[in-house]
Amino acid sequence: TTSFVAAIGAATLAIGLALQGSLANFAGGVLILLFRPFRIGDWIVCNEIEGAVESISFRSTNVRTLAQGLVNIPNSLIISTPIVNYSVRERRRIEMTVGVTYDTTSEQMKTLIEDLTEALKNHPQIINQDISVAFTDLADSSLNILIICHTYETNYAAYLKVREKVNLLVLDVLAKDGVSCAFPSRSIYVETLPREKK
Repeated sequence: TTSFVAAIGAATLAIGLALQGSLANFAGGVLILLFRPFRIGDWIVCNEIEGAVESISFRSTNVRTLAQGLVNIPNSLIISTPIVNYSVRERRRIEMTVGVTYDTTSEQMKTLIEDLTEALKNHPQIINQDISVAFTDLADSSLNILIICHTYETNYAAYLKVREKVNLLVLDVLAKDGVSCAFPSRSIYVETLPREKK
């Protein structure tokens, strides 16, 4: 009788532990469908997994990553982890640092900053507010200009296209103003040369 009771107890414990995960996932699925922290098609980041939501079930949520991998995330993990939903924000930030060569004069730098600011303001996909273009650093190999602006394109693919257009715009303005992009370089100065052996 004792062995039978022990076996029943062990089986009950095993079934309880097995159902615990399933019940947690089911509860998570209900909460996701009830509160809708994201919808199918939204771009989210959850537990260091970033991608587009493809499907939501009572057990798990499928996320398609940028590398086209399909990740199956248990709902119990989703409801216990902070979620970033990029699709619900109104704008997306574009930030970049442009390094120009040290032979750029102060007048060229002032003109470049004014022209970049004006070009961004006139860009149809850039929000004409909170645009920042500033000469920020005297770096080792470049004079750095920080550019910050925003776009209404929150979809990742569309955002990348806007960022590409901003990069091309920056190159056009640099060429117009006669300023070159810098690259990592180092100058070596030799005070005296070693004497040649006779």
